[in-house]
Amino acid sequence: MKAIDLKQLGRTAVAASLVAALLCLSAWLTGAAAETIEDEKGFYLGIKFAGSSLHSDEASDADFFIKDDGGGIYLDIGYRFNPTFMLELSIGGATHSTSDPGIDTRFEVIQVLGYYRFSPDRAFRPYLKGGFGGYGLFVEEGSLSSRIKGGGIALGGGFRFFFSPHFSIGVDLTHNIVRYDHAEVSLEGFSYEWEVEEDGSATSLGVMFGYSF
Repeated sequence: MKAIDLKQLGRTAVAASLVAALLCLSAWLTGAAAETIEDEKGFYLGIKFAGSSLHSDEASDADFFIKDDGGGIYLDIGYRFNPTFMLELSIGGATHSTSDPGIDTRFEVIQVLGYYRFSPDRAFRPYLKGGFGGYGLFVEEGSLSSRIKGGGIALGGGFRFFFSPHFSIGVDLTHNIVRYDHAEVSLEGFSYEWEVEEDGSATSLGVMFGYSF
């Protein structure tokens, strides 16, 4: 079975996001049927295919550097407390290539987000979101692995369009601001850890598919 190319998937997700935006906006402007409005309370499960950008200060002529553009997948589990407020746990990440064709790196995410959602009486629902989480950059080459981890905040927004009370599609933008404070290198069972102080950030833009229970 052929492996999924997450970088190509990320580029496709951006294009799909634009198409989804045009389709959903068109449906909103022509009026949405009341039957598509979701229930006021309940759980939500979503999956997002996203293009990712690491905002790195590394020089492209350095011996080794991580390329900014990548792509990945995120799983979202949320709960709607009322028509406007939702709390969500988001887990996932993106794969980024490096200056070495044989080495990729992963930007991994686990975060808790609060949503404020507008237009509760419409199928087209814009939202703003914010929260906090843990983030990490992981690089593996054979038996050698290195990682840098830390905490940070997330800000973003987007919209969802409900085709029924349960199924939705949308576009999501998330920006992460990270403070890395821990680094580790492991080789054949031996590991060394130390504290660091580095700032970083990443942005993801993708298309999401959701099911509201």
